[in-house]
Amino acid sequence: MTNPKRYINWLARILGGVAVLFFGIFVIGEGIRELKDSQDFQFRSMLLLLAFASFAYVFAWWKPKEGGIAMAIAGAVMGLDMLYHGGMKDLAAILIYSLPFLLPGLMFWWVGRNGEPSGI
Repeated sequence: MTNPKRYINWLARILGGVAVLFFGIFVIGEGIRELKDSQDFQFRSMLLLLAFASFAYVFAWWKPKEGGIAMAIAGAVMGLDMLYHGGMKDLAAILIYSLPFLLPGLMFWWVGRNGEPSGI
């Protein structure tokens, strides 16, 4: 029988990679023009949080516990940012921005919480 942490680690890597790729494409497609033309604080803060979550994802490949914690925090803060700006009427946006980073972050944390090597 194989170690289930191995599958969870790879699932977290795949889900986190899809999230980073999706939001990266979104920012390139929609955000570059708006970043130059807009003074919108919410967009700039979300862009900063997306960059932090992306770096945390890359870091989680080598240090799953620490990277997972950073990724989960970034996902939670993204959700709180959307809650602050949109209120509860934007529940779909809160989930869309927070869950793709929160869930893989928690998975990475779970895999690395016992001090297991990252090469699982």
